[in-house]
Amino acid sequence: MTDKRYELTRRKLLAGVGGVGLASAGAGLGTTAYLNDTESFEGNSLTAGALNMVVSVDVLDKSPGLPDPVVDSTDEDADDTADGNEITVTVDDVKPGDWFVLDWHVEIDGNPGYVQVTSVDEDYSNAEGDNPEAETDTSAPGDLGAALLTTIWGSTDTTAGSGRQQLQVLDETTDHNDTWLSGYETPDLDGVTAGGAHYTTLDEAHAEYLDGVVLSDPSGTPIEVGSVSDSADVHSYQLFELPPGVGNDVQGDSVTFTLRFDAEQVRNNDDPFSGA
Repeated sequence: MTDKRYELTRRKLLAGVGGVGLASAGAGLGTTAYLNDTESFEGNSLTAGALNMVVSVDVLDKSPGLPDPVVDSTDEDADDTADGNEITVTVDDVKPGDWFVLDWHVEIDGNPGYVQVTSVDEDYSNAEGDNPEAETDTSAPGDLGAALLTTIWGSTDTTAGSGRQQLQVLDETTDHNDTWLSGYETPDLDGVTAGGAHYTTLDEAHAEYLDGVVLSDPSGTPIEVGSVSDSADVHSYQLFELPPGVGNDVQGDSVTFTLRFDAEQVRNNDDPFSGA
């Protein structure tokens, strides 16, 4: 076996000591301490907001002699309230000159919301009924939807007497001439009044609400239902009237329609019901 000799010169020794010194300095950097503190916030939670709309309808008034319109709901505990349920309003034996007013009451709890009303196309129909008298047009659809006038009003004045005279502020959606008539006026057979308003028929109102109408004030600004600044709840009054001059063609006919109410939150919603 050959002996190996290792020479350790002064130069090599100093270099080795220097290497050890650098290694020690590196270890010192890893163990240096800084002042520190830790605080914690415990039990945090986020809760999603809620929005709940309830719609009810009542018969506000009707013409003398008209059988009481029947308001019924699929929920036995709330005969006139739609909270995820359907409401059916049935009126029988409507004759020329008859009228009635429905009070649609919309409430929103939890957060303010915008409300859109839509007439559901697939549920709208005019049925041609049996007529004991001769009529000029016996083909379907029936004639009642084209003869029955319907208008939406924003408020009532209980000091203005009784009946239709209490109605105030005609909504432009049911006025061909956009007059915003301040109070009810009796229309002629074509729905035209002395003040220049032109009431819509039920067929025309259905077409107007077919794509949805957002509840708005006279300036066109959507109403924030449930908001302190606007109103905690909203009442809209729908008048149905069959002009006295309507002839025999409407006898036996019936009309069926559905109104759907949709709500969307106000906050962070600059363009309600746009699908955005």
